[in-house]
Amino acid sequence: MATSEAQVKATLKYKSKAYKRIPLDVRIEEYEELKEYTERTGESINGFIRRIIKENIK
Repeated sequence: MATSEAQVKATLKYKSKAYKRIPLDVRIEEYEELKEYTERTGESINGFIRRIIKENIK
């Protein structure tokens, strides 16, 4: 399905108000390990990081 320019603009506007980006630098080797792990578990990298943060905050 094609996304209109207005829809893209609206989504970006919403995300800028509702989300805060957290830059994360990792060594290439660490990224590869993380990618392999998340592929094995069926989880996205973003989902994995968010889950770990939530588990540790509780």
